[in-house]
Amino acid sequence: MVRLYERLRARAGNDGAAPAGIAPDARELAHIRAAARQFTIHAEQCLLALMTEEHGELVRHSADALSELVRTWVACGVNPEDVWIELDRRTRMGNLLLALNTAERQNTAPVLRRRPWKIRTTKLP
Repeated sequence: MVRLYERLRARAGNDGAAPAGIAPDARELAHIRAAARQFTIHAEQCLLALMTEEHGELVRHSADALSELVRTWVACGVNPEDVWIELDRRTRMGNLLLALNTAERQNTAPVLRRRPWKIRTTKLP
């Protein structure tokens, strides 16, 4: 994905850093919308392939959706490293919450367990 990002960025002439406070012009906005529209189409096709259990189609449409997502990142000046850092942060937070929720279960009898701070959601922050 890094190679795809670099190629798309070079082709677009985008250095990956959108100027702060400057709204995209009409041409850039149309490019962003087109990339987002294509991503949506391929993501829908992924879901259809998943529901119909067509493995080959799911793989093909997943690759299309990911490449369109990277194209959208390039158009918006998003660095993939920022996305991976955010995903890693969420995964670490989820693992921490899971560890906190299961820490007392190992050595204590079920009757004696008290967890007033019990986490009642599985959603990642």
